[in-house]
Amino acid sequence: MKPGAIGGWKAILLVLGLTGCASHYSVSESELSQHLNRHLRSETELSADRFLRATLTLSDIDVQIGRTPDRVTVTADSRLSVKTPLVPLKARVEFEFEARPWYDRGDHSVYLQELTLVRMEATPRQLEQLILPASQEAMRFVRLYLESQPVYRLDQKGWKEDLLRRFGKEIQIQPGRLEFVLRP
Repeated sequence: MKPGAIGGWKAILLVLGLTGCASHYSVSESELSQHLNRHLRSETELSADRFLRATLTLSDIDVQIGRTPDRVTVTADSRLSVKTPLVPLKARVEFEFEARPWYDRGDHSVYLQELTLVRMEATPRQLEQLILPASQEAMRFVRLYLESQPVYRLDQKGWKEDLLRRFGKEIQIQPGRLEFVLRP
């Protein structure tokens, strides 16, 4: 047997042993919520038409995983200020989306796809029809962000994350968490 062959076998056995010990890694709802709150919390200028200008301030994003089979639910609470020719309007608008998460092994990130709007609710209710054009523009902004930006990215440090980058092939949706499945 070649002298380097024993070292190679030890490395393979070590990796297989580690993957046996850590055959999955999960990300919780609170971790996803924190990530989205850090990256999506913002103030954005919107324009539904030339007379209607609005400012959307996203303030609270909540994630629920697996309440609906194979889906993630994202609720975004926002403040909407609409500047109209007559009277400025202010409302709280809540959007609820459902989406299917997928893991991109190339950039080691989780994205959302097949995003559907489940609910949009404005408070006060009397303003719902008046702010509908601006609300739809705000909804498009949130949807575009959620479909194009990762909702979770593996950390570049740590042995668990290194194993995930090397052997993570897919994610499974469990109630309350996304589970990365390791396979050699």
